[in-house]
Amino acid sequence: MRTRTARWGLSTAVLIAAGLALTACGPNDATFAAGSSTSSSVPTSSAQPSAQPIAKSSQGSANATPSGTPTKPGVSCTNQINYAGDPRSNAEINSIGEQTGHCPPVSTSAGSGVANAGDHSTIVGTLGYLAPGKLIVKPQSGGTDQAFLVSNATQILGAAAICSDTDGRVTIGNDGYGTSKCTVDQLETAAKTDSVTVRVTMNPQSGGAETVEEKYHP
Repeated sequence: MRTRTARWGLSTAVLIAAGLALTACGPNDATFAAGSSTSSSVPTSSAQPSAQPIAKSSQGSANATPSGTPTKPGVSCTNQINYAGDPRSNAEINSIGEQTGHCPPVSTSAGSGVANAGDHSTIVGTLGYLAPGKLIVKPQSGGTDQAFLVSNATQILGAAAICSDTDGRVTIGNDGYGTSKCTVDQLETAAKTDSVTVRVTMNPQSGGAETVEEKYHP
């Protein structure tokens, strides 16, 4: 009887120890589950900073702006800034302003005589007539006279002497040169007077004039 009683006592002790062990595992399991849930959220928060370099890159590119003066609504660059002596034509300058939203800086070329820039030459002087489609300009600086060709592709801009708007108003920009579109016939008629000052932008290789602009004299 004593042996049986001892065995039952030992079995009871084993069962009680097992129960305590199971009870102790419960809180640990819950803690581990909570830890797993917390750790699974870490990659989400750590992935957020990866978007920052992209934002910085786009911000840097947005800060880049063209050089020059911002254009005014409804005003061309040649009417906004004095480009006298600039080797480029009004059409080229205004085209840059329309495309970039900024009027380009004025060239450092002289305001009279002959200015060369790559494939273009700009001459300011008195207009003269040679033959149909062929005129001449006598530089104000006293240099060599320069003959040039004109065609329907030449942009001719008058102030008053070559032509003007239909209402008779003088049409000039801030640089003092005409803005009214004229014909080759009107240009040749004015050339025969030997009294009109113009700014001629031409291709020195072909001899063809790209623009002829009248300088207004009150």
